[in-house]
Amino acid sequence: MNYFYGSEAERFVFYRIPKGLITEKRFECLKCEAKLLYGLMLDRMALSIKNNWLDGQNRAFIYYTIESITEDLHCGHGKAGKLLAELEAYGLLQRKRQGQGRPDRLYVLKF
Repeated sequence: MNYFYGSEAERFVFYRIPKGLITEKRFECLKCEAKLLYGLMLDRMALSIKNNWLDGQNRAFIYYTIESITEDLHCGHGKAGKLLAELEAYGLLQRKRQGQGRPDRLYVLKF
């Protein structure tokens, strides 16, 4: 490992996790992996806006498959499903099943 020099520290891209997920009492039992997943989903929202992925009510949604989550978080299929379910239980996510082998639409909710 080496030191950062000059403007080198600016070369990294970061994910944002809302401070409220860490500081608010209602989220104190939310798993850290779920908080990280929420941050990853917020990052994907920018892509959704760019692609104009809006439903009939003008609500933005993302596509984030279980397979992609398992790759990004280096976890199993069951763990990824549990993290999505946990975010739903805390009111941070709503899933809309599309059927016929198409991925769920995921609505990342504000709190």
